[in-house]
Amino acid sequence: MLSQQTYKNTYFWILFVALCAILLVRLGATPIYILDEAKNAQCAREMLQRGDLIVPTFNGELRVDKPPLHYFFMMASYKIFGVNEFAARFFSVIMGLLTILVTYKYTKRLFNPFAAFCACLVLATSTQFLFEFRLSVPDPYLIFFITLALFSAFTWIKENNISQLYISAIAFALAVLAKGPVALALPGLSLLIWIIWGKKWKIFFTWHLLPAFALLLAIVLPWYISVHNATRGAWTRGFFIEHNLNRFSEPKEGHGGFFHITVLFVLIGLLPFMSFIGEAIKNRKSIFQNDLIKFCGVVVIVFIIFFSISKTKLPNYAMPCYPFAAVILGSFIASLLNGQVTSKKYPVYILISIMFLLPIAAYFSIKHEVELNSLRWVPWVIIIIPLAFLCFLLLIKNHNWQKMIYLIVILFSLMNIILLHYVYPAIYKQNPVAKTIGIVRQSSNIISYQIYNPGYNFYLDSNIKKYYSVDSINLQLQQTPGVIVITRKEFMDSFKRVNFKIIAQHRDIFEIPTTIILTGNARP
Repeated sequence: MLSQQTYKNTYFWILFVALCAILLVRLGATPIYILDEAKNAQCAREMLQRGDLIVPTFNGELRVDKPPLHYFFMMASYKIFGVNEFAARFFSVIMGLLTILVTYKYTKRLFNPFAAFCACLVLATSTQFLFEFRLSVPDPYLIFFITLALFSAFTWIKENNISQLYISAIAFALAVLAKGPVALALPGLSLLIWIIWGKKWKIFFTWHLLPAFALLLAIVLPWYISVHNATRGAWTRGFFIEHNLNRFSEPKEGHGGFFHITVLFVLIGLLPFMSFIGEAIKNRKSIFQNDLIKFCGVVVIVFIIFFSISKTKLPNYAMPCYPFAAVILGSFIASLLNGQVTSKKYPVYILISIMFLLPIAAYFSIKHEVELNSLRWVPWVIIIIPLAFLCFLLLIKNHNWQKMIYLIVILFSLMNIILLHYVYPAIYKQNPVAKTIGIVRQSSNIISYQIYNPGYNFYLDSNIKKYYSVDSINLQLQQTPGVIVITRKEFMDSFKRVNFKIIAQHRDIFEIPTTIILTGNARP
């Protein structure tokens, strides 16, 4: 049976190789469709085409949403693999693998190898964790570099190891290049709380802080200054005011929610093992004896409180705290397997309930989504996992937690493989971009009216000219043979005076808008 006495480092490397396969296999099977993926992947492509490392653009217009780190990695990947879905996501996968590796190495160093392995199991079975690290977005880069920065900073404080201070400075700098000042503010607050709590004031008097901070600025400032100068301050104003201050003070793009929704995001995001959080808290006197576990608790609380207060709320915002929450949960799972703590069985009942709810939710979602009529098989595939879980669970007797943990890891890993490799690609291939891109590509003249799905840009060789006047659209339809217009159904009332023909229309899956593809009509 797996325990601290029987654990070998080989087990971690087996897990790591399995995780490589889960993250990399069929990485390019899912189309670029999600708004953030589309804009980030295309922005990197445009920067590569221009040979520009400074100014990010989407559809030829300045993009102020994010700093450049993920663009740099995507550009490198495009050079290696070509411009495709796999390349756009490749280094996100690498960041996920590095996050697992760093979590293991530092937890092994600061706590014990078996707890480190269990922490990695928590992350490796989390559907949200795996899903996020298969997207062409900046969050995988932010999560990895914050994880490295905080673990190395804690090690510096704990061991007075100066090399760890410089590693932390570099990691913090790259995190700021990944997503801006939030990468420094929240981890910095976590470290400050830990220093005050532990009364470790003497670290403020080491002269190494100055060169470490200088190193951080030397990495961060050149690009921020360059983009400020190149855009005459437009990027700086847009990013720091619109996408930082305003996102905190008011909901952006409809992403609001009640105060405790961030807690709910974290609880769901780290399933299956987050179902044990109640038992971990009940055994807190045993679990929170180690300084690393206490520090991880501080990090989790800081991130959850901040993003609960923030008016804009998204599931990925608090994800930098996931590795630290995983260390806490991993410590509890390790103690449970070692027989040092006990647990009631309700966490397993929670998992069974959630696993049965998933195919039910999938059934009704697909039933009411006209674009997914061909995927009625999905719920019946998903339901195999909870049925297998229930059957095997009935065979486990005497409250054997070793066998239960094995069962949870194996079945949730199988479920993640089914979802990531087959279900998600099948669903996202039903999106309007994938269904109409063949028609759109037949024209060399592609324009848009009002709003369109940014996924089109990634699959086209030129920018899409945007129009906001129906008269201008009418003129283009009359003067340009074969012009294609991409718009939405909500704007079709504006076309009453326009001679046009709808050649395709598909609703965005699980959303309200319907994409319309139209062209000129030769009717009198």
